[in-house]
Amino acid sequence: MPSVRKHCAISEKRTGYAFGKLHEWIDEDADELGVDHRKKRHYFNRKDQKQIKDYWDAKKGEGWGEKAVVEWLFHIALDNLETAYKFSLRDSNYGRNTYNCIELGFNRNGYIDCRFARVPAAPYQLGRPQIRHYVPERWQRN
Repeated sequence: MPSVRKHCAISEKRTGYAFGKLHEWIDEDADELGVDHRKKRHYFNRKDQKQIKDYWDAKKGEGWGEKAVVEWLFHIALDNLETAYKFSLRDSNYGRNTYNCIELGFNRNGYIDCRFARVPAAPYQLGRPQIRHYVPERWQRN
């Protein structure tokens, strides 16, 4: 699962704000429970949605609660996508269908477009996680 630092870097890139307290709260029990910490706060439910919204509206002002709820949902989605990717690496049935780059597109009619590619792995970097924007050549629009 991505680290809290990675989740913060992604939130900052998406929103301009890292939402550190939110990501720490979501993964609060990770050190103690490992992957089982996802039994809490890692699925959509109205109780957590309300708690997040109320906390962030009070902390940062009206509208921040909705942003925080969206970042919570992205956190959960990224955790599960990374787990699925790791499982696909372990399962020999995937072969050449193991991709490390996914582009998702949504529209208001409910249509979801998915494109998959393999991109070069980034070298490990110390310090703040780098969020790279890489568009495979075949996805580039002329």
